[in-house]
Amino acid sequence: MKKAKKLLSLVAVFASLFGAAYAVDLRGLQDDQRVLLNPDKGWYHHFYDNGLDKYLSSEASIASIPNMHHLFLRFAWSFLEPEEGKFNWALIDDIVNKWNPKGVKISLGISCNETGLKYATPKWVFDAGAKGRIVKTRWGFEVAEPNCDDPVFLEKLENLHKAIAARYDGKPFIEDMTILSIGNWGEGHYWATFGKVVSWEAIKKNIDLYKRCYKKSQIVINNGVITSNLKSDEEQQVAREYVKKSKFGYRDDSILVAWHYFERCKNGTLPLVRTEYFDDIYPFAPATLELEHYHATRKSGSWKGANGSEEGAKVLVRTLRETHCTFLGYHGYAEQYIKDNPEFIKQAANLLGYWYFINSANFDDDGNLVLEWENRGVAHAFTRYRLFAKITGNGIDKKIPLLNADNRKWEPNTPVKETYSLALGDLPAGEYELSIGMKSSAKKDARVIELGLKEGLRDSDGFYRILKFKK
Repeated sequence: MKKAKKLLSLVAVFASLFGAAYAVDLRGLQDDQRVLLNPDKGWYHHFYDNGLDKYLSSEASIASIPNMHHLFLRFAWSFLEPEEGKFNWALIDDIVNKWNPKGVKISLGISCNETGLKYATPKWVFDAGAKGRIVKTRWGFEVAEPNCDDPVFLEKLENLHKAIAARYDGKPFIEDMTILSIGNWGEGHYWATFGKVVSWEAIKKNIDLYKRCYKKSQIVINNGVITSNLKSDEEQQVAREYVKKSKFGYRDDSILVAWHYFERCKNGTLPLVRTEYFDDIYPFAPATLELEHYHATRKSGSWKGANGSEEGAKVLVRTLRETHCTFLGYHGYAEQYIKDNPEFIKQAANLLGYWYFINSANFDDDGNLVLEWENRGVAHAFTRYRLFAKITGNGIDKKIPLLNADNRKWEPNTPVKETYSLALGDLPAGEYELSIGMKSSAKKDARVIELGLKEGLRDSDGFYRILKFKK
């Protein structure tokens, strides 16, 4: 309580009366060290990955990552539909039931090619006539690899996704549906099985399949689907425009991969395939990045020192900024990652997506409020949140929606001023406090959006007291 009163007195010091206008400089009351726990941004954890028994870190470890936004469920088609038309929904439902009450969402991707499993695409699909090849991976394991444009394969795949969509499309716990029907692990390339390329016509058939099935959930595609298969600039541009028109999100799974990292970074470029792909989607869809397996980054040296201080962190932060990354996955080994990188984890939790600060406020007795906002994250928000002013004092506790606020327009590191009109005519004479609060929606259970202001300024409703005024 003493701390809160001290902060309020500081607010009063910053507020000066010029006639009936109050100007408040809030920069001295900002907090850029505390991790803000906000929706629609943050870390994700690979829950199922390369099988059903990988990266199953302890629940406590996963939950200890600040702003753990979602779990990435990537598992083989054959696990979900071992027999045609018979689905093991528990693979998804059990995770949803355990984690969604904790505020953690799900990203869902069903893969058709896993290098540690012979039949990621179920054997019954091949038995039905789907064409493909049996091939050994670089590690000597035999896998059945379907032709991704085969009519039988596409028919059975669409039936699968129709069933998934009927059950999950548009559900609030679903962050996105990820296209994983092309390439090793769904990444678009066939590096692990000694290469082949897929035509744009084949890629488009898979894209259109997902578009037909998922009308509500965000669809995400790996940029490697395009870059690994389409070699001409003209063909890549056609594909990019189609993805953009479809309003898909992109993900890149190559971040800190050794050959990618050292070859590119020594030339001053970033350790990912193409930043311009993320520029394409930035107006309407979030970017997702996947880090190389943590043990591999430590072995190769693409991540060295506590919090990547010797190698990796500076490059990664630059990558987050230039891709406008909203979601970042550390790729398993949660316990070791937490132990080695506690400060970077916190830093990234704030940087990813949006990170809001109020620099100043101006208020007059006509009820005109001008706030200067600054987004210090690496991306704008893709959801329009609800902004409120609250006036308290003399028995008054009044919340006023600021309907013209639009946080989606607050671009990174570009201060923006918005003016709001508050009707004060019915207030009796006296002293009042003006507070600002933001919520994820107008619903009763909406999440409070935390701002980069000192915690002592925040009341029990999640509103931040920014100035005192007289009426």
